[in-house]
Amino acid sequence: MKLAFSTLGCPMYNMDQIIDMAVKNNYQGIEIRAVSGTVMIAGLDEFKGEGLKETAKKLKDAGIAVACLGTSLGFYAANAETQKKQLEDAKIAIEIAAALDCKYLRTFGGPVPAVQSYTETLKWIWDGYQKLCDLTEAANMIPVLETHDDYSTSPRIREIIDNLPGRKIGVCWDFVHSVRFGESPADTYAALKDYIFHAHVKDSKVFDARGTDFQLTGEGTVPIKECIALLKSGGYEGYLSFEWEKLWHPEIQEPEVAIPHYAENIGKLM
Repeated sequence: MKLAFSTLGCPMYNMDQIIDMAVKNNYQGIEIRAVSGTVMIAGLDEFKGEGLKETAKKLKDAGIAVACLGTSLGFYAANAETQKKQLEDAKIAIEIAAALDCKYLRTFGGPVPAVQSYTETLKWIWDGYQKLCDLTEAANMIPVLETHDDYSTSPRIREIIDNLPGRKIGVCWDFVHSVRFGESPADTYAALKDYIFHAHVKDSKVFDARGTDFQLTGEGTVPIKECIALLKSGGYEGYLSFEWEKLWHPEIQEPEVAIPHYAENIGKLM
């Protein structure tokens, strides 16, 4: 297994700073989410035209892979215009990912909107993913559906995947979300093992359906060691991506503390 960190943990860094952090702390990859203070990276010079080519070259020269492109894509809204915009955003994300030699796009099932039924929401999700898979398969990429929001546990994830037969779609297993919604790591892994292509790691002492707190790796009680052991038992060779949500929670430790700490301590849990 290889180590990566999500740039959500260093949201104000530019790409030069991100690459430097990865190299200095012996990471093999990064998961691109926030750069220079925004998750709307397509608008940054570093991800357009010649700037995107230069970003790709810098990463290659540094020996740092892009493990996953952390998009905001989700198809849960029962609105044709919203769905159309999601697919337009997907095309841009695919172009960026292709230039960076990145195979996976992180996506969301999302929260079920209060104005919609669960059944109606699923129909929109299925339709959206069919169209997304048309795009990703043509680009030799795979969307990975994160265990998150109202799709944090394996039964909910399988409701999406099982209704997309024959499509190339995977799962990003975010350990804490499946656990905080009451599912054991063993049950999550048993149901999703054939689809897990990416993993999010973060620690917490207080986690339930209402939310989580944030602790440095190994200082919380999330069963990280058990989750990693399950992945290892099945021959998982992907990334363990540290997702430190600094952009959304500015009060937590700085990236200069948390990102090196993960690299130094995750080995104790592997």
